[in-house]
Amino acid sequence: MKIAIIGAGFSGCNLYNNLKEKYEDITIFEKARGVGGRLSTKYIEDKFIDYGTSSLIPITDDLKMFCLDLSSNGVVKAKYDEFIPKNGINQICKFLIKEKDLVKNCKITKARLENNKWILEDENHNIYKDFDLLFITIPAPQILQMQIELPDDLKEKLSNIKYDSIFSLILYSTEEIKLDKNLLYENPDIQNIINNSRKYLYKDFSSYIIHSTREFANCVNEKTKEEICEIFLSNLDDETKELFERFTIIAHLWKYAFAKTSLDMPYFLNDERNLGICGDYFSHSNMEAALLSSELLGSVKYS
Repeated sequence: MKIAIIGAGFSGCNLYNNLKEKYEDITIFEKARGVGGRLSTKYIEDKFIDYGTSSLIPITDDLKMFCLDLSSNGVVKAKYDEFIPKNGINQICKFLIKEKDLVKNCKITKARLENNKWILEDENHNIYKDFDLLFITIPAPQILQMQIELPDDLKEKLSNIKYDSIFSLILYSTEEIKLDKNLLYENPDIQNIINNSRKYLYKDFSSYIIHSTREFANCVNEKTKEEICEIFLSNLDDETKELFERFTIIAHLWKYAFAKTSLDMPYFLNDERNLGICGDYFSHSNMEAALLSSELLGSVKYS
């Protein structure tokens, strides 16, 4: 059986992990340069900067058991109720899949079922065909942007999934620079400040991640990340602006950062079309939902 998975974020990689013991021919397609989605890591030479999710703090027993397994395999380390990545948080997704089955820099834009086989096409018009099963694990709006035939009731449900955005700044320097978090938190656009270098105990490298509020990002998420960065920086006080000039700054927009609504089902599966969908907007709207949705969809027996 030949299987295609669209999306190599946490849901897609965990789905792959739950399928790989039963099926050998699995291809996972990812539009970005690597796996992770919101579990993303930027590499600056030999340093890691986790600019999405910084660490995992399980709420449910399912996610805690998942994290304990990662810990036993050396992917994360436990610190009280928090699980901290050892070599970049994207290693979680890398641990779940086989590199040979990953197709990177490949945005699938079309999918059609022909003679009971799925045919996929990417934005560069490359064709991938003869898949017996198709699983989609990307955010709901991105599914609706694809050229794919879906049941009308499913399209309506997906269209009702709403998201909050987050704008993030990556700051790094080979100097030892300390940010005044108390001063920064006075800015109403800032939600969270993470000292990434402290997490990895770097001595010769300063790196911070600054996440905006959802309210700020939601208002500007149709602009380019460069435009958003200019607006964000313009709202800082002069002292902070001067300090930021000592850093290299990289901007990132998480347009679909958090699902605000969810579907009252653990996953979607259409046996007649051999099509499944899972993600963090099924049953709940968080990482626990992504874990459970992908595990349940991956546990179904397909023939």
